[in-house]
Amino acid sequence: MVLSAVVTGLGMYVPNKMMTNEEIEQMLNRPGTADWLVENVGIRQRHVMAEDEVTSDLAVHAGLQALENAELEADQLDLIILSTDTPDYLSPATSVVVQHKLGAKNAGTFDVNCACAGLVTSLDIASRYIRTDSSIDSVLAIGAYGMTKFVDWTDHYTCTLFADAAGAMILRANETKEGFIASKLIADGSFHDHLGVFVGGTAEPPTVEAIQNHRHHLAFRKRFPADTNLHHWPILTRDCVAKAGLSIEDIDWIFFTQVNLRTIEAVMHELGMPLERTHNVMDKWGYTGSACIALAMYDAIDQGKLPPPGQGNGEYVALCSSGGGFNMAAAVLRWW
Repeated sequence: MVLSAVVTGLGMYVPNKMMTNEEIEQMLNRPGTADWLVENVGIRQRHVMAEDEVTSDLAVHAGLQALENAELEADQLDLIILSTDTPDYLSPATSVVVQHKLGAKNAGTFDVNCACAGLVTSLDIASRYIRTDSSIDSVLAIGAYGMTKFVDWTDHYTCTLFADAAGAMILRANETKEGFIASKLIADGSFHDHLGVFVGGTAEPPTVEAIQNHRHHLAFRKRFPADTNLHHWPILTRDCVAKAGLSIEDIDWIFFTQVNLRTIEAVMHELGMPLERTHNVMDKWGYTGSACIALAMYDAIDQGKLPPPGQGNGEYVALCSSGGGFNMAAAVLRWW
């Protein structure tokens, strides 16, 4: 018997507090910021965690919605995989906090951190557990992003882009339907010191001096080449689609990391795919890291483009994600 991992539930959460480009522009006192963000990135507004919210709270909200949509109880979960680079704590793992808050007492847990490529990587891991371990039937994969807790609100390079959210998917073992088909992961560690939250680990402990000098904030320490995603995304997508035994023409939908609308438009053109086959949400939710692909898929369902899980016709869906470090992950699955 060959098992496949099929997505049966999808959930998302964004915090209540919303900040528009105009509010950011006024806060920074940088005229033209609002229009520049729309024209060059595609962002119009973003949502920000409340002071008493933490990353696990975002994850739990999204996880509960995914469970409800999958008609599954939390105690039926066998495994929770949480992708985040903004954990509640450096240790213990945030996934155990999520397990506790959900009441998923029978689920094993672990965190994945490959920055914003984490959710697609987590889906890949979940599918492998389902295929190779007969005791794993139901997996909750969550991408949770609480980056505004680490943002320097005087830094226009970061506070204009980053936002908070969580996206979640339930994967179930299926004997008759093909779900998760193929994946491909790539990385280039020479970029590890370009973008990140560098203070807090053993390389740069959270000393009083580091905090006083504001080095504990998210920072662009070196500039990424402008075409990093534009160069790698088409190659990664084509390679993953070929690995699935398909061609680009077979792909019904493709969802990208929601970091820059203009890059997505250029990649779609490079792939020879019409823009109607993708969906973007950075205009209303900003950049939400490892959560954003799930948010884009959820919104596509909400707008009547993508069928809800359980109502699909086996559409071929490709995912392409990237994160600092850098890590990139692509996947191809069938949508039922």
